[in-house]
Amino acid sequence: MAIRKPKIRELGEAVRAIVQGPFTTKFPFEEPEIIPEFRGFPKFIDEECVRCGACAEVCPANAIEVEEIEKDGKLFRRVRFRYDICILCGQCGALCTTGKGIEYTNEYSRNTFDKAEVINEAEDELVLCEKCGKPITTKKHLWWIADKIGEKAYGNPTLILARQKEMGLVSEYADLEEPEEILREDTYKILCPDCRRAVYMKENFL
Repeated sequence: MAIRKPKIRELGEAVRAIVQGPFTTKFPFEEPEIIPEFRGFPKFIDEECVRCGACAEVCPANAIEVEEIEKDGKLFRRVRFRYDICILCGQCGALCTTGKGIEYTNEYSRNTFDKAEVINEAEDELVLCEKCGKPITTKKHLWWIADKIGEKAYGNPTLILARQKEMGLVSEYADLEEPEEILREDTYKILCPDCRRAVYMKENFL
């Protein structure tokens, strides 16, 4: 079968490609143009993220890590994005507790040998149970819940006490070196769910 002769249009495109260069993108030598609507890597919004760790629970690639660290005698929760294994699925932002704690950037590639450039972190101090010392959640998370439910927060001593501590209306967390016996005054302490249940179920308030 005879080979068809190229059309005039095709010859023109070939000549322009020789003179002006290829029509394809020049990546990675030049950055491509990204439309504003492109959903790239997520990042924490410090003012809105409450460090609850919900994003880590829904991340299918396990690209979000949650750890508890101690600094200056206090316990903190650190949430960390790892962009080197992020698959850009968007589940973290879609299922964020506050709906505003994560936003998407236009970045889609972070090729580097510097580990710090592929990590995005956020941390906040943990609120501890004043009876058993177990972590409850972060301060920002408790304050967000209190603001979210409004005046109903007054029905939960843990929420209202955490809010009052933030405003400086009550003293800092109580000394944990207390008797294990459940007392009536334990009702007015910041307690984890287990200790709160034990206090409410206690019948002998003497």
